[in-house]
Amino acid sequence: MDKQNRVVSTKLTELQYYAIRKRAGEAGLRVSEYVRQAVVSAEVIPRLNRQDADTIRKLAGEANNINQLAHRANAGGFALVAVELVKLKNRIVEIINQLSDDWKNKKGKRV
Repeated sequence: MDKQNRVVSTKLTELQYYAIRKRAGEAGLRVSEYVRQAVVSAEVIPRLNRQDADTIRKLAGEANNINQLAHRANAGGFALVAVELVKLKNRIVEIINQLSDDWKNKKGKRV
């Protein structure tokens, strides 16, 4: 095993500190060893980039449109609603495919 000669210092809230102590104790480890293992095995999920956030906003907007169409259908405009729902479904499928493609391109890339 390599000699551990690097020190990393960080500040924690009381709650964070005691949560780490509790987890380390439950694992039967000292806090330092628990943190080392957590650092090595942790997977960090990156924040959404602007493009992904925009795509999610678009998808949320489409969900809102579906809700509005459902209200119109309940009010009796079924023929118009059917045409609009098909268009809306196609737009949602495009957005989902875009998200899926983006996810596939990022798959395997870890931070």
